[in-house]
Amino acid sequence: MNWSDVGDWLKGNAGTGAALVGSLLTGNVPGAVAAGVALVSGATGEALPDKALTALQTDPATVVRLRELAVQDEAGIREHIRAMTEAQLRDAQAEQAETQQTIRGSDIAADRFVRWTRPGQSWVSLFAGLFYVFTSKTPSLEILAILLSLSWAYAGLRQIGKGIDVLSQRKRIG
Repeated sequence: MNWSDVGDWLKGNAGTGAALVGSLLTGNVPGAVAAGVALVSGATGEALPDKALTALQTDPATVVRLRELAVQDEAGIREHIRAMTEAQLRDAQAEQAETQQTIRGSDIAADRFVRWTRPGQSWVSLFAGLFYVFTSKTPSLEILAILLSLSWAYAGLRQIGKGIDVLSQRKRIG
């Protein structure tokens, strides 16, 4: 057992103030996790996550004590949560920038093979999807979506997953 398990339990079972502490424990910023561990250890008197969770689950007074500690340090907890969110957003932004840099690099590459690979995959994907539609008696939307995924990705439709879920639900209903 680890501290994120304690955090998951707190977020689901311990109420508002303690749920913030649970968010600290399930985060990925070491300082925030350490602050959450300190608050839970202070409330339960336990330094190990399994013993702390047992104390929280069996003694309601420890949850009340944790809420009191969370209220006392609410500003600090919220600052840690803000830092965790900011770190996650920076990671996502850096990932997006890296993806775009890779795509642009291949689009202007000196080597024809590198420069033509993505558009070529897109055309093959498009033709495979069209072939499937015109040669199948009852084409499946899921298979068609898979066949067309490279074309859609090349065209910029990278979040198509939600649309596929909607199509699947319509197929089941209708």
